[in-house]
Amino acid sequence: MNEIIIANTRPEHIAALAEHQRICFPTLDPEAWLKEEHFRSHVRLFPEGQHVDLDGERVVGQSSTFRCRGDQALVPHNFYDILGHGFFTNHDPQGEWLYGADMSVHPDYRGRRIATRLYSARKDLIRRLGMRGMVAGGQMPGYPRYRATMSVEEYAGRVARSELIDPTLTPQLRNGFVVRGILHDYLHDAELGDEATLIVWENPDMKG
Repeated sequence: MNEIIIANTRPEHIAALAEHQRICFPTLDPEAWLKEEHFRSHVRLFPEGQHVDLDGERVVGQSSTFRCRGDQALVPHNFYDILGHGFFTNHDPQGEWLYGADMSVHPDYRGRRIATRLYSARKDLIRRLGMRGMVAGGQMPGYPRYRATMSVEEYAGRVARSELIDPTLTPQLRNGFVVRGILHDYLHDAELGDEATLIVWENPDMKG
């Protein structure tokens, strides 16, 4: 068995990354899938912010990020606008926040702490660049089963208090994120709905 390694995304990974999107997000609106032209733009604009997990030469995990200002990311926004419709044209080389645009792990490799390693790579980058922290919009795959009985705000609050477990939000909280609010109409998913949490991780080196 090959050791799974993390590397910066390179042009030769791009075709596999586009297929990886379709495998990892089968219920997502296809218009929201990141495609080859998007990944090429990411690598061109901010190469150090793009990561892949590799099992040999096989892409099994992926992380896409860009730099932005707080007045872009810490206010209500949606997936298409903040990402420049997937091309990261909002990337600001001087931005103080790293925006976690996308992270995914191949279904065959889940449960092996690949996402945690990708978050660690993002945090290392933030510390190295002296940035304030990381922001993301996170969907909540556990919410649909509770949609009829509680609001999305109540659900996110209960997950944050460890009263409920969400497959995505709970690991994010364990990685040091806090929920700053709910992003309505963030991204359409036929199964998950349109809502996301606005989550923030602050660089401890920049506090105080």
